[in-house]
Amino acid sequence: MKAFFAWMKQWARTGYEAVTRVAFYRRLEARKTGEAAGHLAMFAVLWTLPISVMFFIGLRQVSNRLAEGLRSGIPAGSVFEMKDGTLTSNLREPLRFSEGTAIVVLDAATATSALPPYAEGAIDTIVIGSDGITERTGDHDARFTSFKNAPNFKVSREELMEKIARWAPLTLFIGSLLTLVVMFLAFWGGFLLNALLHGFTLWLLLKVIKRPRPWRESFVAAAYAATAPIVLNLALSGFERFRAVPDIAYWAFIAWIAYDAYKGGTHERKETAAIDRPHAEGESKPV
Repeated sequence: MKAFFAWMKQWARTGYEAVTRVAFYRRLEARKTGEAAGHLAMFAVLWTLPISVMFFIGLRQVSNRLAEGLRSGIPAGSVFEMKDGTLTSNLREPLRFSEGTAIVVLDAATATSALPPYAEGAIDTIVIGSDGITERTGDHDARFTSFKNAPNFKVSREELMEKIARWAPLTLFIGSLLTLVVMFLAFWGGFLLNALLHGFTLWLLLKVIKRPRPWRESFVAAAYAATAPIVLNLALSGFERFRAVPDIAYWAFIAWIAYDAYKGGTHERKETAAIDRPHAEGESKPV
């Protein structure tokens, strides 16, 4: 754990230097490409964690509401059976579940060809009937999904509740883990592609101003230059009017690096010319 905190401290220090000191970009020969990619990977982790936590909380709420809906909305002793594409139950009358602007009707005694009218204030209507599921959203036409290819099963309300209680924790864990991995790869891939684009622009710009730098160093410079834009993007994510600020900051850093390279190269060329040019008799050469 101590080593991890030491690494985090070093990562934060590197990010600080990349944002505040242009001299940081003059000594990139010693930095490996993998280190630059790892720098961006850490930002991907920081972006992913809050989303994964929200996803986990959302899944848990859905699981709890589903269990509560089964407990309060379906009579004890209810049994549902799917056989040869037909759903049957021992319910005496259809069940209706309302959630916000949606209504779900469970009516296994009749077919779904006749979609009942919307409940007051409902936008989405889903009817689970004996031969399939009919769904209508807003003013769109109803869409019917048949049970023709559905596997046969027979389950009671109590068995459903038991399965939810047994498998919900594992489902929540796997779902959150998959979300963490997918979101991490998506963010990291986006950061890397952005660094490749800005790195190529920097590489081309340095060639134009006669201060060429190897492609690897240009990419490494662009990867570390992404530090401030990524932080700005995270900080301003809730402000639509400032959405362009991170992109502007990124290009400003690329221009800053290129200008510093041009300025430093000009200074070195002047010193070289002063040393090599002929001198008049009695004139001392620069030391």
